Amino acid sequence: MKINKSFSCIFFLGFLLSFTSCYEMDVFPQDQLGPDNFWKSEKDIEMGLAGVYSKMKNGYMDYSMYWLEGLTDNAYCRHESQKTFFNMQQGSIESTTGGPVSDVFSGSYIGVSACNVFLKNFYQVKESVFTSQGIADKYEAEVRFLRAYCYFNLVMHYGDVPLYKELLESIDDYKVKQSPAEDVYAFIYEDLDFAIEHLEDIAYTSGHAVKASAKALKARVALFRSDWKMVENEAKDIINAGKNRLADTYESIFIKREGQINNPEIIFSVNYKNPDYRHNAEMEFYYWNALSPTKDLMDIYDLEKDKRAKSWYVYAGEGEKSWINPFGEKVETEQSTLTGYILLKYFDKNDKSIYDNSAYDFRTDNNAIILRYADILLMYVEAMLEQADGVTTDPLAVQSFNSIRERAGLDPVSSVSREELRDERRRELALEGLRHFDLLRWKTAKEVMNKLVTPGGACHFEDRYYVWPFPQSEMDINSNLDQKTGY
Repeated sequence: MKINKSFSCIFFLGFLLSFTSCYEMDVFPQDQLGPDNFWKSEKDIEMGLAGVYSKMKNGYMDYSMYWLEGLTDNAYCRHESQKTFFNMQQGSIESTTGGPVSDVFSGSYIGVSACNVFLKNFYQVKESVFTSQGIADKYEAEVRFLRAYCYFNLVMHYGDVPLYKELLESIDDYKVKQSPAEDVYAFIYEDLDFAIEHLEDIAYTSGHAVKASAKALKARVALFRSDWKMVENEAKDIINAGKNRLADTYESIFIKREGQINNPEIIFSVNYKNPDYRHNAEMEFYYWNALSPTKDLMDIYDLEKDKRAKSWYVYAGEGEKSWINPFGEKVETEQSTLTGYILLKYFDKNDKSIYDNSAYDFRTDNNAIILRYADILLMYVEAMLEQADGVTTDPLAVQSFNSIRERAGLDPVSSVSREELRDERRRELALEGLRHFDLLRWKTAKEVMNKLVTPGGACHFEDRYYVWPFPQSEMDINSNLDQKTGY
């Protein structure tokens, strides 16, 4: 039987790699993996857990989620390897589009499979390995948090999707009809509630999910669903817990050398470590100008006062590649910026030695930030104003909003409107992959994108694009899937 590669990965890849070290190296013969010879100690469990965390580097769930800004009014993708984003921005989304349409689907299910493989083996051995139920529950909670993250990545983009609650016996067992989105959300909440109950209630430091990580993800899921009361409760709990605060500098959030480790603003990240795990953010987003901020984005900043604009971007001019770095030196990127602006948010611009680099020397182990405290503050503000007909004077909401503005060097306000909140989310979270998330949930993508003109021309968005199609390769394998309306 001919098996589609991406579909087969859903079943097999998680099985094989859940038994690997944190460097994804096979440490046991693949024909001898199982509880009889591996899941014997807590060390084995830790290795299996590391393998699950490594699967979060698929499906646009790691630094690659920043590329999703290329589907919005925030950025323009010009690099040949990311041409799909250009095509999608111009209004070409079909079941055969490829790129994120297929990669989010297959990559997220690789993550789901890794979680289900871990849990199946973990349940068989936990009573013999652990003397403490609390420690066992923490391991399970971490994996269920990650599984919830994978499923949310799926349901957010595709709506109804196949729901696999456990590891199945054969590939044919995976050929099922998609489950209603409400069932998927219910399962996500079930996993997150378990995680909230059993994860450690400590500050996020080690790369392992903590209670606040699960509460923050639950708030983000609720935000997407406009469940304002749930957003209010989860965000307020994180704020009141006092374990997180806004970082002192913007650079320390995104640059490891500037203070990512133990940073109080970071609630969850996908972590990297030289020399084995690195990524291309500095090379792609800075040196190649493959993801360039649009003038439309820059126009919402106060360029004279806003510290974010000064920290995260520099104007070089359309078709130019020279700029003056923080040391007063004229430096050049390899490729010019087509929008006129160069993205510095993920670039260690204060490391003088970095300007001697070329191309692949820019590979970095900066951690990719998935959840941070500033987002939680803005979630709380939005929840309060949406429960108050679009404007809030709630003291905690106004205080939260002003703390973000004051860090940016902007004047405080006495109330917050829906328009002000949405603009502030765009400014604060720009180029982090969340603008796409916001435009989808606000149902404003059509209005916003059809007004945008990029260096590639006028953009186009249709109503059907709010839900992505199943990749055609998956439809060819699983005849039980019903393609999305309009595709």
